[in-house]
Amino acid sequence: MRRRYYLAASLGLLAPIVGSPGVIANTVQETDDEDETNPSPLEFEGTGATVSDEFELEGGVTIAETVHDGESNFIVELVPTDGGFEELLVNVIGDFDGASGVLAEEGTYLLDVDADGDWELEILQPRATEDESDTLPIELEGEEPAWDGPFQFDGLGQAHGTYEGEGNFIVEILPQDDQFSELVFNELDEFDGETTFDVDGIGYVTIEADGPWSLAME
Repeated sequence: MRRRYYLAASLGLLAPIVGSPGVIANTVQETDDEDETNPSPLEFEGTGATVSDEFELEGGVTIAETVHDGESNFIVELVPTDGGFEELLVNVIGDFDGASGVLAEEGTYLLDVDADGDWELEILQPRATEDESDTLPIELEGEEPAWDGPFQFDGLGQAHGTYEGEGNFIVEILPQDDQFSELVFNELDEFDGETTFDVDGIGYVTIEADGPWSLAME
């Protein structure tokens, strides 16, 4: 069963993200109020530079879905309060509508946000079983940073990616039960090519892009 998660603007500050270019096209939102395997989403919003209150993460795959209505820098860092390494979630200029993901350690965190406009962010920690995961091959496409999954990976695989934008085109697999991500593509500007990856088990795919992209994995 495929599940995808979207950020909805809770107080009407920004247009809802559902159906936007920052999310995989032609999908339908699903919710399950009785699903206890996924930690509850964490929602944040503000205007301008802000440091959030502290919050807890269970650790593992951590997705941030974000919107920003501004003209200058929009930078979001996930900061552990115990002095560990910070994770850069977003680093763009101007309006933004997209997603990013990291493998976070369990612990207490805060968000350090640099912005010049209204912004909203939702943190998700998706968890899935094999029955809930799609098997390869898969085909994805979009125009903005996005994520998708869960997918069931089975060792060595091949990926074909295309990118028609400018700047970074980065594709990673975030394994559900591993401490290290698998870098699939790390390209700059327009790209059309193939590569291999090696992941066992359930994982989620994140795509950093600023223009039309496609991804096929088998």
